[in-house]
Amino acid sequence: MRALPFGFFLMALIWFLPLPSAAQHSHQPGAGAGQEKKAPPSAEPETSSTRVFLLEGGIKAVFSIAPMGEHKKMLQAMKMKVEVDPRATHNITVSLTDTRANQPVLNAVVKMKVISPQGKEQVKLLDAIPAMNQYGQDFDLTEKGRYQVLILFRNGGKKTAAGFYYRLK
Repeated sequence: MRALPFGFFLMALIWFLPLPSAAQHSHQPGAGAGQEKKAPPSAEPETSSTRVFLLEGGIKAVFSIAPMGEHKKMLQAMKMKVEVDPRATHNITVSLTDTRANQPVLNAVVKMKVISPQGKEQVKLLDAIPAMNQYGQDFDLTEKGRYQVLILFRNGGKKTAAGFYYRLK
């Protein structure tokens, strides 16, 4: 038996390492574990305010980006008294669901980084909103263009990363 070169192992490690960009693939309903299918580009354009991803460990992440005016109307309609960041232009939420147990993930620690088209970073710990089974925070998205939205969350000692691009017109 012949030993494989070190470079082979290094390339294999790089190839199989989970990266935030790997979470940009959409998963079709009915696809089993390990049967990732990339959606056609028109299925979820970068301008879409809602994104759905199936992540490592059977976690489904649903992201929603709402302009602050819409977010405030929703809060009023639900009679929720939440103080919003006066400098923020948008609210971004993510709901996490364990697809194996079909239960919301309510005890995670979720951090989000939003990178503006000019490279300015906003990093915030998301607030848990148990009544809505989601995590959210207000962000300043004043520049028109392509934003990168990344999350890193820890649930039960396991860290998972996800991310996507959002284009603000």
